[in-house]
Amino acid sequence: MMRRVLILLVCLVGLVWPDGLRAQALASLVADQITVDPAGRVTAVGNVDVFFDGTRLEARELSYARTGDRLTIVGPIRVTDPDGTVLLADQASLDRDLRNGVLVSARLVLDQQLQLAANEIARVDDRYTRLDGVVASSCEVCANAPVPLWEIRARRVIHDDLERQLYFEGAQFRVAGVPIAYFPRLRLPDPSVERASGFLIPDLVSSSDLGTGIKLPYFIALGDHADATLTPFWTTSTTTLEYRYRQLLRNGQINIIGAASDDDIRGERGYFFGTGELRLPRQFVGRAQLEFVSDPGYLFEYGYSDKDRLVNSVSISRVRNKDVFRTSVSEFRTLRESEIPIRDTLPDQFIEAEYSREVPALSFGGRAVATVGFMALERPSSADVLGRDVNRLSGALNWNRSWVTAPGIILGTELGLRTDAYTTAQDSNFDAELTRFVPRTAVELRWPMSRRTLDGGSEVLEPIFRIDISDTGGDNVPIEDSRVIEFDEANLFSRSRYPGFDGVEDGVRVALGASWQRVDPNGWTVDVALGRVANLSGDLGFGEGSGLEGDQSEWMLSGRLSMGDDFQVISRSLFDTNIEFTLSETRLDWQNDRFQLGTHYLFAVPEPSEERDDRLSEWGFDGSYQLNDRWTASADWRYDFTSERATRAGIGLGYRTECVNLALSVSRRFADSTSVDPTTEFGFRATLTGIGGRQNDRSLTRKCRG
Repeated sequence: MMRRVLILLVCLVGLVWPDGLRAQALASLVADQITVDPAGRVTAVGNVDVFFDGTRLEARELSYARTGDRLTIVGPIRVTDPDGTVLLADQASLDRDLRNGVLVSARLVLDQQLQLAANEIARVDDRYTRLDGVVASSCEVCANAPVPLWEIRARRVIHDDLERQLYFEGAQFRVAGVPIAYFPRLRLPDPSVERASGFLIPDLVSSSDLGTGIKLPYFIALGDHADATLTPFWTTSTTTLEYRYRQLLRNGQINIIGAASDDDIRGERGYFFGTGELRLPRQFVGRAQLEFVSDPGYLFEYGYSDKDRLVNSVSISRVRNKDVFRTSVSEFRTLRESEIPIRDTLPDQFIEAEYSREVPALSFGGRAVATVGFMALERPSSADVLGRDVNRLSGALNWNRSWVTAPGIILGTELGLRTDAYTTAQDSNFDAELTRFVPRTAVELRWPMSRRTLDGGSEVLEPIFRIDISDTGGDNVPIEDSRVIEFDEANLFSRSRYPGFDGVEDGVRVALGASWQRVDPNGWTVDVALGRVANLSGDLGFGEGSGLEGDQSEWMLSGRLSMGDDFQVISRSLFDTNIEFTLSETRLDWQNDRFQLGTHYLFAVPEPSEERDDRLSEWGFDGSYQLNDRWTASADWRYDFTSERATRAGIGLGYRTECVNLALSVSRRFADSTSVDPTTEFGFRATLTGIGGRQNDRSLTRKCRG
C-alpha cells in the first residue's frame, strides 16, 4: 500500500459523515493506512494529517465513530489553528470539526511563545480553551534543567480566542521555582495582543535626588484609535503621577504627556507637554504645541526632558504646487539659569505670517516668486532698548533662470527686490517707523565634471563661482531674527548667510569653492566641499567668532565618508589662512551585528555676537556591545574640556533569553546650578517575554542538551 494515501472526505460523505460536511468547507485526511468497517467506523493509522477549515491535526492514530459523532485520537497529537495557536497532547477526544473536545496531558502554545502545560485541556464552543492544573511559561524547559527561570502555576486557566485574553484562577508566580506572589484572579493578554488595558512592566528606579522607588504604569486602550497611560511613581522623596494620552483622529492626531508631583524638594510640582495636528479643509494643516512646567529644575531632576526653553505655539500652513502659506503665534519661556533674571527683556511673544506664490506672467523663461510677510515681536519689559518691540511688513519679488552652455557649464542668474516697513517701540536708538529697500542680483557658475574610473568607481568634481550684488537703501533696522549665524556648506553659496529677514549682506560678495564626490565599487562614498566668501566692497558685516568677520570669511571644509549603513563620518571645520581652526565638529557612527558606536567632538572659539564668551570644547560617545547571544553592555559619556569635567556618564547591562529581558543602568548628570543639582540614577527593568509582547528573535531559544 502507498505510504501516503489522500482521501477527500467529500468522497466519503455518504459513508461516514452524511450530513455534516455538505454545508461546510472541504476536509481531507492523509495517513499511512485508512480503513472503514461495516459499522461505518473510520480508522486512520500512521502519520495522520487532517485538514479542515484552516485547522490541521497531526497524530499517530485517529478513529471516527458515527455513534456520538466523535473523533478519538492517539498521540503524540498536534493541532494548529489558523491563527498559529498550537495544542499538543498525548490523547484527545474531539468533535468532527476539530473545534471542541478534551485533550489529556496537553500543552497550549500561543504565538510560538507562551506555553501552558495542563493535565487536561478542553475546547468549548469554538472560542474557549479551558486548562486545568496549569504551568505557564515562555522559558524552554530541558531534561537537565526542568525548572524554568519563571513560571505561573494556576489551578485553572481559560483562554478566550475571540478576546485573546488569558484568565488565571489561583495563580502563583515563581522565579527559579521560588514562589514570589499569589493572585486569586489574574488576567493577561495573550502574546498576539498588541494593545490591551492593564498593568505594564514596572520600573525600579533610584535617584540621589528622588530616592528609591517604583513606577507602575497602567495602560488604558480607548478603542482602536486612542489610549492613555497612567503611571504612579513612588519613592522615598516623591509621590508622582505620570500620564500620557494619544489619539489618532480622522484628520489628525493628539499627543499629551505630563506629570504631577508632591516631593520633598519643592512640594507640589508638575509639567504638561501637548502637541496636535489637524488636516483642515482646502489642504490647510493646523498644528499646536503647549509646554508648561512648574519650575526650571523639574524636567531635569525627574529626567523628563533636557529642554532649556519652552515654546507654546499655534500654526496654520498650506503647501501647494505654486504657492506656500504659513502663519504662527508663539510664546517663549526660558529655563536657563543665566536668563531667568533678565527674562522680561527676552522676546516672549512672536507672530508671523508669510505667503509666497509663483507668478508665471513674470517668469520670462525662468521662475518668478512674489512673497508678502508680517512679523510682530514683543518683550514684557517696558524699559528703553531692553524692552524693544518690533513689527515688520515685507514684500519681495524674486526671479531666477539657468542655462546649460556647450562645455557643460551651468549658468544661473537671479534678480530680486524686497521692501521692509518696520515699526519699533521702546528703543530710542531707532525711529518709530523705518523703511528699507533691498535690490539684489546674482550670477552663479557651476561646472560639474564626471568620470568613470578604471576600477568601476565614479567621481564628480564641481567648481562653483558665485557673485552677489546688493545695495540696501533706506533706514537701518533692528536685528531680531538673525542673531545666531552658522556658516556651513548649506549657505556657502546662498544669497545670504543670515538665517532670518532682518540681516542683509550688502555690497559685492564673491563665493568660490568646489565639491567632489566619489562612489567606489567597494561600497563606500566620500563627499568633500571647500570654499570661502569675500566682500569686495568692504566688511562682510558679521560678528567675531562667526567665521565671517572682516572682508573675507575663513575657509569652510566639510566632508562625509559612508560605507553603506554600517559606517559614517561627518565633519565640518572653519580655519583661516594660517590653518588655525576656529570651529571643528565631527560625528562618527559605526555599527555591525555585534556593536554600535556613536561619537562626536565639538570645538568652537568664543562668539561674543551670540553672547557666548567661553570656548566650546566637548567630546562624547554612546554605544553598545553584544558580549554574546544573551549579554549586551552599553555606555555613554560626555566631557567638557573647557570646564574640565564630565557633564554626563552612564553604563548599562542587558540580559536576554527566550523568556525574559533584564536591563540594569546607572547614569550621572553633572549639571550644577541654583535650580538643579548633580544627579545619579539607577534603573532596573525586567520584561517577561510572551506576556503582553512579541518576541520575534527565535535564535534566543535555549538548545537542550543531554
